[in-house]
Amino acid sequence: MKVRRGFTLIELVAAMAIIAIVTAAVATGINNIRGASASAEAGKIAVAVRYLYNLAVVSGKNQRLVIDFEARAWWGEAQTTEDPCEAFLLPGKDEAEDASKQAGSGDAKAAGERPQTNAGGFEASKSLLLQRTELDKGLSFQAVMTSHQSEPSKSGTAYVYFFPNGTTEHAMIQVRADEDDVTTVEVDAMQGTAKIRGEDIDLDALAREFRKELE
Repeated sequence: MKVRRGFTLIELVAAMAIIAIVTAAVATGINNIRGASASAEAGKIAVAVRYLYNLAVVSGKNQRLVIDFEARAWWGEAQTTEDPCEAFLLPGKDEAEDASKQAGSGDAKAAGERPQTNAGGFEASKSLLLQRTELDKGLSFQAVMTSHQSEPSKSGTAYVYFFPNGTTEHAMIQVRADEDDVTTVEVDAMQGTAKIRGEDIDLDALAREFRKELE
């Protein structure tokens, strides 16, 4: 009698990657037909968020979503350090600033090229699903707010971190179209899921609420 075998974590992540690729392809096709859409781009980012969440658990290393405001691009990065003590720590201020400078360099912005830096102990992900992706023409990132920030990011480079213990940061990522069509991707800290909200949430007001809670 054959014993039915369950799925391993690697098999589950591989299956989710296939689903994510198909979902992203469908979103891209719809976007090409209808033109630039903030909600369609937000859908691609939501897929990447879930993939990064699972990747952090399986690999045992921090993963992060990088958002470059000036280049209007996003990509995934993986932690390079082997020190288990650093697996649940965010980089220090100096490391984050170095990462922002290197990620925003001219070489990193070349068309179709992923930034290959290890600033802050991270390097560009080798996954095709997390390669450097530019927003469609007419779209831009309006703001990004995460639980490790006191103010929303509106320029430079922003990061959303994913941890091996199955948690991530509560984050808001806003994509804006030229006609002020704003879509917000909200990342759930405990489940690693991304909810697409078709509204322009006031992240400055949200930051003030966060600060009051910490006082």
